[in-house]
Amino acid sequence: MRTLFLIVGMCCSFSVLFGQEVKMTDEAVSFSMGVKNAIVANIPFGKREAVEKQLKSELKSWKGKVVVVGDEYQVVQGKNKIFGESHVNVYAKIIETVDEIKVAFVVDKGGRFMTNIEDPVEYKAVWEKVKKFGASSASASIALAVDADSKILKSMEKEEKKIKSEIESSKKDIENSQKKIEQSQKKIDVKQQELTKKQEEIKAQNLQISNHKSNAKKIK
Repeated sequence: MRTLFLIVGMCCSFSVLFGQEVKMTDEAVSFSMGVKNAIVANIPFGKREAVEKQLKSELKSWKGKVVVVGDEYQVVQGKNKIFGESHVNVYAKIIETVDEIKVAFVVDKGGRFMTNIEDPVEYKAVWEKVKKFGASSASASIALAVDADSKILKSMEKEEKKIKSEIESSKKDIENSQKKIEQSQKKIDVKQQELTKKQEEIKAQNLQISNHKSNAKKIK
């Protein structure tokens, strides 16, 4: 039953995800080479661990050398069909606050950075690629949360099983105690009858001794 609840919870989580699109924006973001106008994906339900893993996978798809410098991820001399045979450098940065996780991307085309005005077709293609990355990161984040909660649930179920076992053990103790009480009560009843009989025998024996003594006094 708990497993069913977990599956329902997972379905609800993914339903919420699909009902909540990855928010895409153009923002001025500070990179190592200065402030640049970046394509930014706001990751719903984002978990940094999952987002970082997805980001590294995304950057590898650009077929260049991936390096990490501080909080900045870079693809040196990357290639993607969006840019034909040209090499580009890609820069990405995870921006995390208390309320949200965003990932910013900029593309250096070799001397100048891609913009939506000068490179509308390429810009739109990268925009959609980043949006797809954002969706996969959100899905991975939810999967990570489900995995973490599943481990907690497993621990809870283990504790539940232990508590049930302790309850059953206590019930058996009570059952055994009740049996012992019943057995002891039966023994008491039997012994009470034996006591009554023995007391009657003692009374009769005392009377017989008294009669003997009385007869002894009659002898002259």
